[in-house]
Amino acid sequence: MLIVMDRPTPYDEDFYAWSREQADVLRGLAERRDLPNALDLEHVIEEIEGVGDERRTAAESFTRLIFVHLMKAACARSDDPKAHWRSDRFTNSMRKDIDLELIWKRAFRQAEAALEEYGDEISPFLRLGCPFELDELTVEEVDIDGILARVQRLVSKEEGRP
Repeated sequence: MLIVMDRPTPYDEDFYAWSREQADVLRGLAERRDLPNALDLEHVIEEIEGVGDERRTAAESFTRLIFVHLMKAACARSDDPKAHWRSDRFTNSMRKDIDLELIWKRAFRQAEAALEEYGDEISPFLRLGCPFELDELTVEEVDIDGILARVQRLVSKEEGRP
């Protein structure tokens, strides 16, 4: 039996949304009695969701790396480390599942440890929370210098510099 979707599946456009959608469709099939006994529907659903979750986790990890580079660049005394990044890893459907505050906190700890290795300290002000929205980090033309300048202003403000 062929299942007809109301709209095209966005597999090529948004894999994360596709994986969620397909898992929901498969859950709807769980009540049917005419499926083959050999079909391990529960684990198939789990695997499809798992692949989508892996993509979201990769996007979150990439975001944390961005934050780490921003924090290190703003706090390091050595030559200005530049963050070279831009990504199309993010999809609209991931936005509701990405917790920037949690990612920022993890990035803070990672940047703090990395700076300590070189005798630098991270600004405690950066512990207060993420100053960005996801849209700022995922636009086609990311303003790296502007984003870095904002983090540096936060650090400067905390240190009493103009």
